[in-house]
Amino acid sequence: MNLKKLFKPESMAVVGISKKNPLSPGRIIFLKNEFEMTVKVYGIHPEGGNLEGVTLYKRLDDLPEIPDLLVIAIPADVTIKYVQDCADLGIPACIIIGGGFSEIGNEGIIRQGKLEKIAFDSDIAILGPNCIGVYSSPLLDTIFMPTERITRPPKGSVALISQSGGVLVDQFFHKFSEINIGVSTAVSIGNRAVVDETMLLEYFSKEDKETSNIAFYLEGFKLNRARNFLELAKQSEDMIITFFGGLTEKGKRATKSHTASLSGDNRILSAALKQNLIIQPDSEIEMLTFLKLYNILSRKKKPFEENMMIYGNVAILSLSGGHGVICVDILKKYGLSAVEFTEKERDEMKESVNPVVRYIGSFNNPIDLTGSAQDEDVENITQYLSNIDRIECIILLILPYAPSISFQIGRRIANIIAQKKKPLICFIPYIQKYGLIIEALELSNIPVFHSIEEAVQAVSALKLRTKIHNIKKELKLGY
Repeated sequence: MNLKKLFKPESMAVVGISKKNPLSPGRIIFLKNEFEMTVKVYGIHPEGGNLEGVTLYKRLDDLPEIPDLLVIAIPADVTIKYVQDCADLGIPACIIIGGGFSEIGNEGIIRQGKLEKIAFDSDIAILGPNCIGVYSSPLLDTIFMPTERITRPPKGSVALISQSGGVLVDQFFHKFSEINIGVSTAVSIGNRAVVDETMLLEYFSKEDKETSNIAFYLEGFKLNRARNFLELAKQSEDMIITFFGGLTEKGKRATKSHTASLSGDNRILSAALKQNLIIQPDSEIEMLTFLKLYNILSRKKKPFEENMMIYGNVAILSLSGGHGVICVDILKKYGLSAVEFTEKERDEMKESVNPVVRYIGSFNNPIDLTGSAQDEDVENITQYLSNIDRIECIILLILPYAPSISFQIGRRIANIIAQKKKPLICFIPYIQKYGLIIEALELSNIPVFHSIEEAVQAVSALKLRTKIHNIKKELKLGY
């Protein structure tokens, strides 16, 4: 089954275009791809004619070519006919937007069975039904919401696969855009009648060169497919992150009516994921933190050396004593520890800062440079910590409201890390006026997070990534 045609078609056709209703899903998908995306798109309407100056065709066999992909946005009872057309015409891939299949019960289960038989008999890669399909910028976008109503994430290394279309466009698209996580392809899988999470894991892991991190939101594995998924994940060179909904009893009941899915026992599930080197974040926020870090580390220009975070030994550098205390308190929760400085190291750090900080600052771990710190003080201490081998990562808590900290601090820190390659994670309050500092760091691929706990989570993600990469390397070598 050729999944590539779902995500990288040269041409596509859309069925279900309304000439009267400007907000009908088929019309939105057709016009969005015609005017905003690069794929060649054809529109199908029983009357033909045109829409906003673009020719519409009456039938699929009237098209000047056989498209790679058909998007079906019509009621369930007439969808099967167009799936059969795909089989008859040799269209290799299909996205079914509409519901009315297994998620509604007996009638829908029978209908979905017919759809599955045609697809497997004719080797058609069908995504859905009951989904919003694919977003693969700048080529393809089958999300049936107007562009002005949704936020599109930047381009990047994360293949994002969600059983829920709503979670995809709200929880993930919006937040990916807000905190700058890049997406290679986003996929809504809905009922998974044909193409499921295991097929997608295999495709993005083995075939898609733009992807190096694969993230799933699932409400349970497809029946009898969990083992295949776990085995593929363990073999994959990519980082696999899977966040599950429907793990509580009420959640399990909700998933049955949502996408006809069943989720399992959380303890058994978590053990299986861990054994097969799949990361299961504890929360949506933790998932976003891990993905932001991994997306940055997948870029061609690496901010710091990889696979260095083995023991979890960190140094905390702060401009506020309270922030440092909060940070050090969180370390143990994530399996990290603050290194102990020698008396000689503390004395040398004191000598490298301005006289006021030298007198009132604290040079234990966490280091508190206080609100009297200047750019040079932060720069000098960062450089000093970068030269201490037993420090695996620096957590830098920047509070830009300190009067002597300039908006050049981001660039100055980035220059040090570019030279030293010591892993460094920043916390900066997410306030618009600090955007210049954040931008300077992120343009240099220095990860910036907007809460202290997220910064600590990112360090734990770095440690976990090192562990997983080393285990996979050993497995590959046959140790």
